[in-house]
Amino acid sequence: MPQRMRRLLLALILVAAAFAAQLAPAAALWTPMTPVSSTWQVNDQLIIPYVPNNELLAGTGPWHGVVQIANASSFAVAVDIAKADGTPITTVNIPGNGSTALAAAALFGTNPGGGLLLFGHEVGACASQAVQQYTVTRQAPANSADTVTLTVPGGVNVTHVSVSQGSTWYPPVVYAWNQVGTTLNIDWTPGGAEPATNSTYQVVVAYDFPCRPARLSAAVKLVAPAPSTNGRTSNSHVMVSGYSGLSQQQGLGSDLAVPIAQANYNGWKTVIHITNFGGGPCAATALFYQHPSGAQTHLLSQSIAAGATWNLDLQAAGLPTGWLGTARIQGPGCFLAASVDRVKPTQPWGTPVNMALTNVALPVTSLSPTVYIPLVFQAYFDWNTGIAVTNVGGGPANVTINYYSTTGSLLGTKNLTIPGNSMNFDYLSGSGGQLAQAVLTSSAPIVVSVDAVKYTGGGQDVGQALTSMGINDPVSAPVLRVPLYQKQGVSGNDNSGVQIFNISATTPATVTVDFFDAAGTAQPPSPLTLAVIAPRGAVTVYAPNYGALPNNFQGQVRVSQAPGSGQVVAITNNVNYDVQNDGSAAFNVATADRALRVDYGPGPGFKNGVHTFLVAQTVDENGVQISAQQLIVSGPGLMINGGPSPQIVNTSMFGIATVEIWGTNTTVPVTVCWDLNTNGTCQPTEPQVTQTMSWTP
Repeated sequence: MPQRMRRLLLALILVAAAFAAQLAPAAALWTPMTPVSSTWQVNDQLIIPYVPNNELLAGTGPWHGVVQIANASSFAVAVDIAKADGTPITTVNIPGNGSTALAAAALFGTNPGGGLLLFGHEVGACASQAVQQYTVTRQAPANSADTVTLTVPGGVNVTHVSVSQGSTWYPPVVYAWNQVGTTLNIDWTPGGAEPATNSTYQVVVAYDFPCRPARLSAAVKLVAPAPSTNGRTSNSHVMVSGYSGLSQQQGLGSDLAVPIAQANYNGWKTVIHITNFGGGPCAATALFYQHPSGAQTHLLSQSIAAGATWNLDLQAAGLPTGWLGTARIQGPGCFLAASVDRVKPTQPWGTPVNMALTNVALPVTSLSPTVYIPLVFQAYFDWNTGIAVTNVGGGPANVTINYYSTTGSLLGTKNLTIPGNSMNFDYLSGSGGQLAQAVLTSSAPIVVSVDAVKYTGGGQDVGQALTSMGINDPVSAPVLRVPLYQKQGVSGNDNSGVQIFNISATTPATVTVDFFDAAGTAQPPSPLTLAVIAPRGAVTVYAPNYGALPNNFQGQVRVSQAPGSGQVVAITNNVNYDVQNDGSAAFNVATADRALRVDYGPGPGFKNGVHTFLVAQTVDENGVQISAQQLIVSGPGLMINGGPSPQIVNTSMFGIATVEIWGTNTTVPVTVCWDLNTNGTCQPTEPQVTQTMSWTP
C-alpha cells in the first residue's frame, strides 16, 4: 500500500472520536458514518484491539489468532489492513457479501501480534474522495487553458469546480472547464481576471460517483497451542476463545471499562491487552476495584507507544492470588482499545482444566443503563451462565435482571445492588434445563460480561467456556451481520449457532436469514424465514439443524427484520468438541443500519469568500445508496448553494448530494442532517454529521 494509505488510516482513526474534534485533519477525508446503533455496528473502519501471534498468555499457549473479515456490503470492497499505528500490512479484496480469514502469522510474520485497523472501500470506477483540491501552475500565454490530471479512475466525472488563488475566488464567468477522460481543462479564454503566468492557484472539484462506504464486520478466533490458517479447529488444539471487532466510533476511548478481572481467582487468570491507536505515546493507567466493595486496591501505569500494546498480566503485575473485581483503563486524550483474556490452566478441584474466555473493554461513553443478553443457560445440557455486572458510576446502582423463556414469558427476576465502580454476579446453576434471555435495567450505566461454562457432564464436551458482552441500549437496526458462521465437515467439526432475541416487549418479530459463503453466494436454506418470534422471545439458528446448508460451510449470516417487526439482537456461539479441552467461543453480532456519509473536502480552513463543496451520501444497511432523501445543511452565517443557512437539499437518483458552501470571517460547525421525517427540522435521533470549518482573511 502507498504511504498515502498509511497516513489516511491513521488520520481516520484520529478523527473518529467526536470528542477530539481538534484532531480533525486538513486533508479531504470521509467522516465516520452515522448513526451507530451499537459498539459492533458494521462500518468501513473497524478496530481489532489485539491479535496474538505465537504468544504465551498467563503461562498458556502459545496462542494464535485468526481474523475473519466479512463484507456486509452488496458490492465488492478492498480492505486495507494496518497495524494500530497505521503501518500498512496488506490489502484484501472481498466480493459482495463475501468474507475472508487471515491468520496472525500472515499479518505479523514472526513478530509479536498487536492491534489492527481495517479500512474498507468500494473497488471499481469511483472516487475514493468525493471532493479533491489540486494546485495548478498558470501557463502562458494569457487567455489560454491549463490542465489538471485527475487522480480518479476513468468513468468518474467532475460535477462542480471552484477556482481560487489566496483570498481571490474566481467566479465561473471568467473561466470555463471541461473534462476529457481523467484530464480537467481550466480554460481562461472567456477573459477577465486570471492568475499571473507561472503563479499557482487552487482548483477544488467534486465528483459524481464517490465510492460507497464499505460495510464491514469482523470476528477474531483465538486458538492454542497450534495455529489455524482459516479459523477451523481440531484435536491439535487445546483451547479456543474469541471476540468481535469493534466499530471505530464506539470502540475507541480514553476511559475504558473492563467488565471482570481475576487474578488466579478459582484458577482464572487475566491478561488485559491495551493498545494505543493514537498518533503519539499514551500515558495509560489501570485502576483496579475489588469485588464486592468497589474499593480501589491497585493502580498501575504504563507509557504506551503509538501502535503498541500493554500486555498486562494481573498476577505478574502484583495483584494477589484470589483477587476478583473490575478495572478502568484511562489515558486522557488517548485513543485506546482493549481485549481481556481470562484463562483457567488449573482447577482448584482438579478438572476440567484449560478453559478460556475473551471479553473487550468498552468506552464508558458507549454504556447505558439498559442491557440485553440474547442467551443464558441454567443447567441446559450442563451449561450454566454467570452474569457479571459492573457499575461504572461513582454511586451505587440498583440493577434488575428479568429472565425470559424462548416463548417470551417471564421466568424470574433478580435484583442486585452494586456499589460504585464495583461488580456483582448472578450465577445460574441448579436444575431445570432452561435456555433463556435477559434484560437488565439499572439506575446507572453498566457493562456486562456473560460467561457460560460447562463443568459437568460426560464425554469430550466437559470443560467448555464461552463469553460475550451484554448489548447496551439503544439498538435500532433492521439488519444483523454474523461475521463468522461455520458448519462441520471434512475441514473440521466447528459448528455455529445464532441466538436471535426479540427485545421488543410488545411487538412480535419476523426475520429472514441468509447464509453467504466466502465468495458471497447465498447458500440454502437461504432465504430462511423465521416468523412470529414472540415479544421478549428468541430462536436459535444452529448449523447442524439445516441439512441443506453445505458441509464445511464458512462465511457470514445476514438477519433481516421484516417491516414493522420487533427489534432483534443476537450473539453467535462456535463449538468444536474435537478440541482437547475447551473448544467453545462466542461473538457479539454486528448491527447494520442506514448511514450518512459526508466528505467535507479540503480544509477545514479557507480564505474569505472561497467556495468549496461537500458531498453527502445516504446509504442503506447493505451500503446501497438511497435516492431522493431530504438533507438539511446548516452553518451559522454561511452561504449554502447561494442562499443563507440552513438550506434543504435532496439526494440524486444515486443517493448523492453536492453542496456549495462559503463564508467570511467565521469559524462555525457545518452540519449535514438526514431529515428522515422530512419536517424541515433536525431531531437529535436523526443521522447527522458535523465538522468545524473556517474562513479568514
